[in-house]
Amino acid sequence: MANGDFGQPLRWYQRFSGIMLVGIFASVVVFVLLVVGAMGYYYWQIRHGNGQVLFEKFYGGFSADVKNSNVVNNINRAELEISNAPFLGSNNPKVTIVEFVDFKCPNCKAEAPILRQMMQKYGNKVKLIIRNFPVESTHPGTNQLANIAMCAYEQGYYWPLHDWLYAEQDNLDNNLTDEVIDSLAYKFGWEANKMKSCLANPNVKVVVNKDYADGYRFGIGGTPTFFINGEKVEGVVPFSAWELFLDNVK
Repeated sequence: MANGDFGQPLRWYQRFSGIMLVGIFASVVVFVLLVVGAMGYYYWQIRHGNGQVLFEKFYGGFSADVKNSNVVNNINRAELEISNAPFLGSNNPKVTIVEFVDFKCPNCKAEAPILRQMMQKYGNKVKLIIRNFPVESTHPGTNQLANIAMCAYEQGYYWPLHDWLYAEQDNLDNNLTDEVIDSLAYKFGWEANKMKSCLANPNVKVVVNKDYADGYRFGIGGTPTFFINGEKVEGVVPFSAWELFLDNVK
């Protein structure tokens, strides 16, 4: 015989509203546990340099036409973390991140503001080095952009151009004309004649080609690819993953 037959009211958790509240609470607990578990997974993957797993499960893909799955052990960090490349952050870092980029890669564009946010928060203990991995067969004209970026670096305008190239990625032609390059000089303030001289100098192509060759030697198949204290991570990494990792670096 039901309790209601004796005139006794149902307890709160026996009522429909109570059952709903319990269900909602349980769902929230499960969701929180899943989020914490996922963040722990991100942290573990980054610590172990297994970014391909992150890429396959969560992220958008490589820009390269051929995915290189080679695993390179015992990377020489002196050859990787070169001193004459553009960088942001600390000169005495606890974490050195090398990013190989292609300025026409959509995933590099997606990662760029994440890295800006990460460096704003952790730049006191992180050094972010940018190297070139232009995949011309997939993104025609990307070699030219890398050359222009390195020439801008010579005049101290790398980072404004870096941000502009990603912002304008969808609007860039396969080949920037001399007139467009001259207009960039007016926009950013660098010396147009020095830019022309730099672009005509074969040495700038040597620098970009060396970056690409080093990247291939280090097992890169696409962009963005990161080396975090020498450990490889591939694909777009969310700010939450950087945050979880770097918060644990003392």
